[in-house]
Amino acid sequence: MESKQSFGAYILKRRKELGMTQKEFAEQLFVTDSAVSKWERGLAYPDITLLQNICTILQISEKELLSSAEDVEGRRVAQLARKYLRLIRNYRLIQAILYGLIALACLVGNLAGQHTLDWFWIVVAGEGMAASLTLLPSFSPPRWRGLAALGGFTGSLLLLLLVCCLYTGGDWFLVAAAWVLFGMGLVFGPYALRRLPLPPVVSGRKASLYLAGETALVLLALEINFLYCGVGAWFFVTAASVLLGVWLVFGAVFVRQLPLEGRCGLVYLTAATVLLLLVLLSSCLLTGGTWFPSAALWSVFAIALVFLPLVMGQLPWPESLRRHKALLYLGILSVWLLLCLAVDGWGVWFPLPSLPVALLCLALPWLWLGTLRYLPMGGWFRAAAAFLVTGLWAYLAPWVLDRILLASGIISDQPYSLAIRADLFCWTDPALITGNVLVLIYLGFGLAALLCLGVGLWRRAKRNH
Repeated sequence: MESKQSFGAYILKRRKELGMTQKEFAEQLFVTDSAVSKWERGLAYPDITLLQNICTILQISEKELLSSAEDVEGRRVAQLARKYLRLIRNYRLIQAILYGLIALACLVGNLAGQHTLDWFWIVVAGEGMAASLTLLPSFSPPRWRGLAALGGFTGSLLLLLLVCCLYTGGDWFLVAAAWVLFGMGLVFGPYALRRLPLPPVVSGRKASLYLAGETALVLLALEINFLYCGVGAWFFVTAASVLLGVWLVFGAVFVRQLPLEGRCGLVYLTAATVLLLLVLLSSCLLTGGTWFPSAALWSVFAIALVFLPLVMGQLPWPESLRRHKALLYLGILSVWLLLCLAVDGWGVWFPLPSLPVALLCLALPWLWLGTLRYLPMGGWFRAAAAFLVTGLWAYLAPWVLDRILLASGIISDQPYSLAIRADLFCWTDPALITGNVLVLIYLGFGLAALLCLGVGLWRRAKRNH
């Protein structure tokens, strides 16, 4: 606050500018003339409780009273604000008059020309679209102007489509409306979600909400479109395929926003598998086939072959089984493979020859697991044993396969013999080339086994010293 003299001089100046006497001023404040006289002569300050009443009577702001000077900038801001509000009112009025005149002219023209109202409603709907972008935001609070314009424009566009459909005698409105809603949501959905007051449970999951909403809209549009075209039976196949495609691309975004505690990959993979089976089932039912069980089993087997280690890594295994995940992985795949073969070829090529052939093929990975994981010796010795059993399997497997085919009634023109004809110094005789290659393969496995065995012995001797 300025000095008492300047404070009193400012009160005196404002009182005289308003044409009030000291007595009139004192009566409005319910104080004595002498109190006002002391203020104006700079002998005392008024009580703080009187400041607001003094400002009201003298038509000044508290800032002007305390600084004993006119707030020119504040008055300028207030004046600009009043001008802006007046400009907004005039803007609304002018637009309302223009829209009204256009509608009135079209009303008269439609009645005069066609003696009815038909295309007039198209003009009204078009004006609604324009007004939603130019007039409606001026009536909305600043925070909601964008949403108001977006909602008004979408509603007016749907109304325009409905009017045009009725005007032309068509039946395409639902198809057009569904795709318009999908397109508007696709483009403006993120903007709307940022502005809407969402509940706390979904406010942090706007991306998932956007994806779910757009997926629902595209499915609705497809259903209406298929029904309109008379091919509704294809909807389930298409819907399942769309859901699968959306999940494969955007499912990771969804699961990351769920409280899954490190099991996002498991949930994502499970949902993708279920959707894939849904696509297969709907396709099988549509075509009237019976191949779904076989396709489902083989699809799950292929997925498990690639992703089962990821799934097993995210499951809470007991401590006693934690060290045997490889054994469980191979056991599950082996049983599932045999189940697939049984369902796919029961009574045709199962159990003979597919079951013994499958067991013969499964013997190699089981031998690898047994030697590399459970053989009670060092790593190099395990590797040597793995090379050795691989060479032995490669040597015996063709002969065993011949016996299986023979037991199944399939006779080979050239039965496999354990006695291999080979001459490593002769590579011109076609009858010897195959034997030479096999001998080199077996020698390669044997040399690899000897090399690993030698390294293991050398490392053991080095540790002992």
